[in-house]
Amino acid sequence: MSGRNAADTDGQSENGATPRGLQPRVVLALVLVAALGGAWLTHRGQPLATKLLPWATAVTTGALAGGVYWRLVLFDADAFDRAEHRRAVRARWRRLETALVWAVTLSSGAYLVAGTTAPVPGFGRPVVVAGTVAVVACWYGHRRFGDARTNHRKRALRAGVFTGSVAVIAGFAWLETATTTLDWVVRLGHVAALAVWLGGAVWHNFVVLPTIRAHPDAAAAVKSQAHAFRRHLPVVIVVLFATGVYQTGRLVGYSMTALTGTTVGHVVTGKLVVLAALTGLVAINVKKNP
Repeated sequence: MSGRNAADTDGQSENGATPRGLQPRVVLALVLVAALGGAWLTHRGQPLATKLLPWATAVTTGALAGGVYWRLVLFDADAFDRAEHRRAVRARWRRLETALVWAVTLSSGAYLVAGTTAPVPGFGRPVVVAGTVAVVACWYGHRRFGDARTNHRKRALRAGVFTGSVAVIAGFAWLETATTTLDWVVRLGHVAALAVWLGGAVWHNFVVLPTIRAHPDAAAAVKSQAHAFRRHLPVVIVVLFATGVYQTGRLVGYSMTALTGTTVGHVVTGKLVVLAALTGLVAINVKKNP
């Protein structure tokens, strides 16, 4: 491998001045900021903890669901020429998955205890509890009982982690709306789209880039999976925009006065700017890496 290619693969420009890993970090930061804006809008006028706990729940559960989706659907072990590269990716994901499972457990528990200011009728709370229990149980079963001889069992248990995290998202979406079925479906679609993007951003920052830096020869395999994820983003962007527009109408209406003359309108406008910036970054990436 030439010196230039090695530098490029390691995440540096040719002169070493600009890290190529900067864009994924910017994307992750923007997604987190957008999620925080959504939590602020939903819980405006309430204490800071009431804003931060739902944000933490949405972020951790979304990252877990999106990350497990990548592991189940996009990760292709056969794409790696060397077994050590496969093991490196799997090991990085296992560590990240463990951290996310415990983060989901803590954040969802704290959210149910202190993040909801009033009882919400319906299925939200029991579904969040059941989903969290399923996440922990399936994750533990995967680590404790799965081995190389029972790949089908390991995949089923990991699918259980994914299903449990989706259940947490569904229950969370109801607790955050608790009005009509349509509002719940829209909120669920919004959070689910966030989860896909967040999971991809987390995987890219904490699995793809470190693997490329440690094992430059694995770059082609992991980058092909990143490109496969990128094909999801047009749908994710459309869903985020459409559901965001609906929720904006429910919050402040669609008049320019509401969007420019109120604090809520300013936050909504800020979220739109963030989505536009994310869309621009995706477009730039597609142009550079068709």
